[in-house]
Amino acid sequence: MAGLYIHIPFCASRCIYCDFYSTTSRNRSHFIPRLLDEARASLAKFPTRTFRTVYIGGGTPSQLSPLEINTLINGLNEIFDLANVDEFTLEMNPEDVTPQYVAALPSAINRVSMGVQSFIDRELQLLHRRHDSRRPAEAVRILRGKGIQNISIDLMYGLPTQTTESFSRSIDAAIGLETQHISAYNLSVEVGTPLAKMVDNGVVSVADDELCNEMNALLRNKLRAAGFAQYEISNYARAGYESRHNSSYWDGTPYLGLGPGAHSYDGQCQRWWNEPNLAAYLIGQCPTGQETLSADDRYNERVMLGLRTARGVNSFALAKNHPSQYRTIFQPASRRLIDEGLLLADETSGDIRIAPDALHLADYIIRELMV
Repeated sequence: MAGLYIHIPFCASRCIYCDFYSTTSRNRSHFIPRLLDEARASLAKFPTRTFRTVYIGGGTPSQLSPLEINTLINGLNEIFDLANVDEFTLEMNPEDVTPQYVAALPSAINRVSMGVQSFIDRELQLLHRRHDSRRPAEAVRILRGKGIQNISIDLMYGLPTQTTESFSRSIDAAIGLETQHISAYNLSVEVGTPLAKMVDNGVVSVADDELCNEMNALLRNKLRAAGFAQYEISNYARAGYESRHNSSYWDGTPYLGLGPGAHSYDGQCQRWWNEPNLAAYLIGQCPTGQETLSADDRYNERVMLGLRTARGVNSFALAKNHPSQYRTIFQPASRRLIDEGLLLADETSGDIRIAPDALHLADYIIRELMV
């Protein structure tokens, strides 16, 4: 079944590293009606009205009021068939999680993803996060009081001023919250962000590859010991709590995206998107884009996305669906990488995955297997 993604671009302030489309504009009086208009229009293009997962992301969706979120969900229920949704995620920032706010949220929301990033105050301040190191624990307590047990938090490593010792403390604090899911991302310096300007001007420097690899290994070992399984390069979960929505991106499931900057995919070869332009979106004149994926594009995506996961890619399926690319690229390159110990192969199932100790080389391994 397909996934539904709704992009909420509003943020109270901008974090220095973020290159997702967001705005500090308060102009959202027509935003929910516009989202619902787009949802209705999508019926002519998207192949299904039935969704298995819904993910409200951003930006900072918790900048919307509970009334606005209720209005949005009620409207979506009138347009789509959401009766079979088994995972409904709302992204929230810790400082927005108050008893009053959470009590007013619709009961449909059964999963919350929180951007914590660090439990070290000086690191949070550098990133321009609005919460302090104590706030996430209170937010988790409030969410559980509402009955939301499926909680995910984000961490980042490779931050300016961050050390293995400070990251170790953040990992321990994250484990101590006893959430079901942890996503951890290596900081990347994206063009056009405040962080990029700070790096260019010599104000800060980011961690080198060796330090980032040490932090990544520390993360994997600590989370494994705490009962988390790494099911994707950046994602760890307790058994049964893997993100079903995000997994749909990695396994080729169709998804519909609504909102400025949102992308959609038909599960075959068509991808389309809204340009990141709130002002144009609010008046119904948002520019859009579309592409048809070539055979090489589809092969590259299957290899790249599959190898990010613990299961990997299935060589039998590649040979069937992408015979030319499999024969000329994948088969010889994968044999060499298996011999080098970078890939592991299950001859019975045909699954090929990156060896756990080689995950820090994932980008190199994937490039070797792509057209």
